[in-house]
Amino acid sequence: MARSIENPVDGPQGQALWDRADRVLPGGGIYLSRSADFAGRGVLPGFIAEAEGCRVTDADGRRYIDFLGANGPNILGYRHPEVEAAVRRQAEVLTSASLFPPSLVEVIERILAKFAGFSWGVVSKNGSEVVSLGARVARQHTGRRGLITFDRAYHGSEPELATSPQPGPLTELTSDVARVPWNDAQALVDLAKTRGDSFAAIVLNPLDQNPRLETRPASSDFVQAIEAVRAQHGILVVFDDVRHGFRLHSEGSHRLLGLEPDLTTLGKALGNGHAISALLGREELRRAARKIFYTSTYMFEAPPMAAAMAVLDIYDRDAVFDHITRMGERLRAGIAAAADATGHRISQTGPVTMPTLLFDGDTDGARQRIFAREAAGRGAIFHPGLNWNLSAAHMASDIDEAVQIAAAAFAATPLD
Repeated sequence: MARSIENPVDGPQGQALWDRADRVLPGGGIYLSRSADFAGRGVLPGFIAEAEGCRVTDADGRRYIDFLGANGPNILGYRHPEVEAAVRRQAEVLTSASLFPPSLVEVIERILAKFAGFSWGVVSKNGSEVVSLGARVARQHTGRRGLITFDRAYHGSEPELATSPQPGPLTELTSDVARVPWNDAQALVDLAKTRGDSFAAIVLNPLDQNPRLETRPASSDFVQAIEAVRAQHGILVVFDDVRHGFRLHSEGSHRLLGLEPDLTTLGKALGNGHAISALLGREELRRAARKIFYTSTYMFEAPPMAAAMAVLDIYDRDAVFDHITRMGERLRAGIAAAADATGHRISQTGPVTMPTLLFDGDTDGARQRIFAREAAGRGAIFHPGLNWNLSAAHMASDIDEAVQIAAAAFAATPLD
């Protein structure tokens, strides 16, 4: 459990819920980034009772401008009325049944129409599931077991690809996964020279974006090495766009890298808060996918499929990517000016739609946590360890209000 801080942001109801949670939840790494303990107990409100647009309300009735978006899904804002209406209409006639709902075909058709180059799709519930399924398809197609991924790269919580804890008793499950440093083109080439014919796929994020670290984009020589390795050794590329999808490019984050993946995954923003994810694949991988038995009880719920179709409509109609880019640029400029005015040296890295703020020289994160606590106390949630997420519900007035809160939080944060 993270250490408590003085003057926690939680009120009486929030603290009572923490007391109950500590008795019935295992704590530690369980739920990790979704627990306010990850920020430090008392830095952010531990329990959110209501949400709408870009605002959330905690268990004690305190409202905040939110820059987490449920860790990414709510790209249109919480409880978008058109998405919720589509979900209600579907739920009135069908939730789940013994056989396929028509919306299963409809949602895959809609996703494929938006993401060119793929000819089939599979929907599921969570990002972890479809990334692991992509690896299974690659293995089935190539007849190989090995996977290449990168240091610290998060691809969900399935044991084979999880980054923590250390494998321990699960060592055998992770022995086929080789991790190389991000942006180290030579390390990738060297690995392929010695073991290239044993690998089925490279599993790749669009960015190296990890907690409490500056975000690093893929370098051009790194992307070129990936292309060379896949061409020489017949290794497939499974692109993990679960976190970044819809936020880096309107047609898939892989377009920023200039890569055409063999398989790509979507999640989070696809359902705007409703549980749906997707794996998309190229035609030549269809036969391999057909051989895999993949199912679960709630995978075929129709309401999340209706949500996803509404999200796709609204995202294009309202030019959401352009909007969140403008709002992200406005937030970045305002944060920079506020930090400068109060004498703080900071870095802001990553795309403006998913920014990361760090204090220079803040090796233990103490200033980061103080800043986040001071901002939360004034009505804005800026996570001290995770990247933030902009949404279509953030308007210029919300950004300007948040910048004013940030300025006051900077002023209350020690310079060293």
